[in-house]
Amino acid sequence: MQEKDELPIQFILYYLFMGDDKMYVLGIDGGGTKTKGVIATSTGEIVAEATVGASNPNSVTKEALISEFKRLFDLLSAEMKDDFQHIGHVYAGMSGVDHPTTRGNMEELLRNLLPDSMNVTVTNDAIIALYSGTLGKPGIVQIGGTGSITFGLNEKGDSDRVGGWGYLLGEKGSGYSIGSQALEKAFRAHDGLEEKTMLTDLILTHFDTDHLPSIIPSIYQSNNSKGVIAALSKEVISAGEQGDETAKKIIDENALYIAEAITCLIHKLFSHPFRNIPIVFTGGLFNRLDMFQDKLNDYFASHGIDTVFIKPKMEPVGGAVVAALIEEAIDIPDDFRIFKK
Repeated sequence: MQEKDELPIQFILYYLFMGDDKMYVLGIDGGGTKTKGVIATSTGEIVAEATVGASNPNSVTKEALISEFKRLFDLLSAEMKDDFQHIGHVYAGMSGVDHPTTRGNMEELLRNLLPDSMNVTVTNDAIIALYSGTLGKPGIVQIGGTGSITFGLNEKGDSDRVGGWGYLLGEKGSGYSIGSQALEKAFRAHDGLEEKTMLTDLILTHFDTDHLPSIIPSIYQSNNSKGVIAALSKEVISAGEQGDETAKKIIDENALYIAEAITCLIHKLFSHPFRNIPIVFTGGLFNRLDMFQDKLNDYFASHGIDTVFIKPKMEPVGGAVVAALIEEAIDIPDDFRIFKK
């Protein structure tokens, strides 16, 4: 039986193998808004972290990518000093790298900015979101932020996805979808096509106006109309919590879509009987997972699926740290977390 203060055996063997040298891993969460990097030890202790601008290669030029990653590495190196050279693995989970060519180009870009001694892996950001909850084990992650995607990985290492094709193609189960439906319902009520809804007053308050049509410029003239609309999902949750039927229907409709997407992916990746399938929920929409949970549970039960809902205790960048450690053949204990001393 392991004593309370005793290190797990895999860490003891690891440090014996490494001798006096230090080794760290760098996890990166790269997206369309910001890019976060965390350097941690094999026990999860954060020794350096930094955040820079966007790094989605589909929306940022190569020159901008190089500039942002150079700045990220400079900031981290300044905190680490000479120890920066002891990073063994860099694992970047990034949006916009689904295509093998794009992913390969990104790996090459990072390798050119880092010492040759560092191993580099670039993958889709959905993987690190999954690992932030499962700690490297198989399962499904449902991401519900401004956008949405359902991603899964099975015990054979096979992965697949449902959705995540962008807001112009639907993308239900997202903040944008819920906010967009709220606007549609509010304007239909304004025109007299539907009954009044609490959503109208909440939207007016959100935009600090008393005339619904006056919000149109704020949406259509915004540099980020998708984000402006997605922000209204909080008002839908608020209205639903207060019993507004229109808001409740919007929430239930999106919950049903999420349940269908997860069920579809379970059938693609896992074998029957479907027992104890881990489902990780990440993204701002699921700060109120309770508003979706009953609908999800009912759907899964009716389809003979037994799931375990997981709300991660780490940010996705923690999942990148987990992935980097796994790449270096370090076992991850069930209570692993990244932490600052």
